[in-house]
Amino acid sequence: MKRNAIFAVLVAILLSSSTASAGVWFELLHAPCWTGDEDDINEDNGVIGEYNGAIDCFNKDFNGEGARTLLSIKAFQAWEYGTMFLYYDITGPFTSALKGTITDNEKGGFFGGTTVTLSIKQIYDKLSGAEQPANWGPLANLHLKYEIEHVSKFGALHYVGLQWDFAVPFLDFLSATTVIREDRVFEGVDLQVGAAWQKSFSLANQDFIFGGFFQWGLFGEGKHKKFEGQEGNNFFLTQPQLLWDFGKAVSFAPAKLYLGFEYQYTVNRYLIEGKSENMLQGMIRWNI
Repeated sequence: MKRNAIFAVLVAILLSSSTASAGVWFELLHAPCWTGDEDDINEDNGVIGEYNGAIDCFNKDFNGEGARTLLSIKAFQAWEYGTMFLYYDITGPFTSALKGTITDNEKGGFFGGTTVTLSIKQIYDKLSGAEQPANWGPLANLHLKYEIEHVSKFGALHYVGLQWDFAVPFLDFLSATTVIREDRVFEGVDLQVGAAWQKSFSLANQDFIFGGFFQWGLFGEGKHKKFEGQEGNNFFLTQPQLLWDFGKAVSFAPAKLYLGFEYQYTVNRYLIEGKSENMLQGMIRWNI
């Protein structure tokens, strides 16, 4: 079930449109679990438990305890007829392999994916031979999309569908996806829809970014092929971020070093019915 997991999408982030900047960046996130109580974990069955009333804790589960650190490595690049995006999230990136009181996943466990898109609009413009790109109104671009998602020790799953990039004057970008999600441990497939956005703004002389994404698996993927009684249920996940351009504030370099927060909220975590997760994480982002 872990493969369905942590960011059944962040996939999502890969929703960054071709109008976004190309580049490589790192994100370091930490959920301290200051508000969680080990003696107050809801429905703790030895595998998955939610800290009652906590706002900065992961669920206690096979991925680790409530407090966790993640290092995310991301890269985006536009090419002539589409885009490429990859991300890999490492849990416990600084943890010693000799530490024996935590799960194996907290010793460098990873989750991530690679996405390639093929722009229908850019190919149309090339074949038409027009001097100016076609004007599709609010639809800035339309892509065919394929993503392969990886989870350490659990294998891969696949997404195939469309990515819709929209021209919205007051946003840096807005993209939506409609894809078929195929996890081969389940008997069926699911229709998954999502969106990602980013808005840059200033307050006084300080610069900020508000961005994020959501992913919604609408119907579930049916029965598990191996474990009787388990199913891949529908799910919802969102991860908005608020970042402050710290590099500019200290006269280091603008648009390079950001400090802020990311909030994650999930319904039917790991596609398990009735399991939710929400937490606030501190975040450092470094654009290379």
